[in-house]
Amino acid sequence: MSVDVNITTDVRRKRKKMNYIGMDIHKQFTFAVAKDEQGIEICEDKFENSKANFQSFLLRFKPEETRIVMESTGVWEYIYSILESLNYSVKLANPFKTKAIAYAKIKTDKVDASMLSDLLRANLIAESYIPPKEVRILREMIRMRKMAVKQKTQCENRLHALLTKKGISLPKKSLCKGSIQFLSEIENEPNIKEYLEIISFLRNRVKNFDKQVEEEAVSNENALILMSFPGIGCIHAMEIISEIGDIKRFQTADKLCSYAGLVPSIRQSGNTLHLGSLMKQSSRTLKHSFIQTAWIAIGVRESNPLQEFYKKLAKKKGKQKAICAVARKICCVVYAMLTKKEQYRYS
Repeated sequence: MSVDVNITTDVRRKRKKMNYIGMDIHKQFTFAVAKDEQGIEICEDKFENSKANFQSFLLRFKPEETRIVMESTGVWEYIYSILESLNYSVKLANPFKTKAIAYAKIKTDKVDASMLSDLLRANLIAESYIPPKEVRILREMIRMRKMAVKQKTQCENRLHALLTKKGISLPKKSLCKGSIQFLSEIENEPNIKEYLEIISFLRNRVKNFDKQVEEEAVSNENALILMSFPGIGCIHAMEIISEIGDIKRFQTADKLCSYAGLVPSIRQSGNTLHLGSLMKQSSRTLKHSFIQTAWIAIGVRESNPLQEFYKKLAKKKGKQKAICAVARKICCVVYAMLTKKEQYRYS
């Protein structure tokens, strides 16, 4: 009997005691609460966001004996990189799902951090996907390009509005080289010249982004696979890859469609089932990319299965629902291509 007691005691001594830290992160500061395995609070602290302050707070906690959780907010990436450099295991909590699991009427920084610590201790954290560093850099570049394109379009539209206000007609409808040359020769219109300079700058920025994306696409195996699909160029391919990340995290094609927001919302009570509009909690960039690819796929001159499917469904459900259905089919095809590492083929 004494031998069994001694063995049990040795096992307890050898087993590492885990510490669970919940961090309520903000732009300027972080409130952290640390608890042990029994939920007893070890310490709490509020400090400004800097590597030195994080290192000072975590000094008493060994990386191999510590688990950290924080919510996915606008500043998570900066703080995650600090904790990652200090070799700590970090989980990123989904704010919406975390709120559904543990809702508190009294909401303070301490309560939030303590609640995150308890959820981590009970293994109830609804995790958000943390892409690798190279994917995060690619995603940021793609989104910056998208922002530059949006700003360029807005500036061009404002210039068109100014020209309409001034009663100036362009030789061409678009702002091509001939139209820009025509506008540059107009005198006593400083605002027009300012717009032309801004548009020129933004167009050069978009070209630079396109060049960087093309260089990344040529050396990316998944991008080359996606570019074999009609309607997916290097920009859309890299956009899809940056948003999806590791395709293995999706068990089925339906889960990828749900992540892209291409499935209807469901409300069910008893025997009543109501299918609503497309899910709003999704990757907007991925949804936009698939829908744009769908418009390209059905707009080609040569007949293809997607085009026939769209025409048939549009007569019954309308164009908007039909194009979303085509986008979902493309999403399923993309899932198969990336999973099997095979290029698109149709016979």
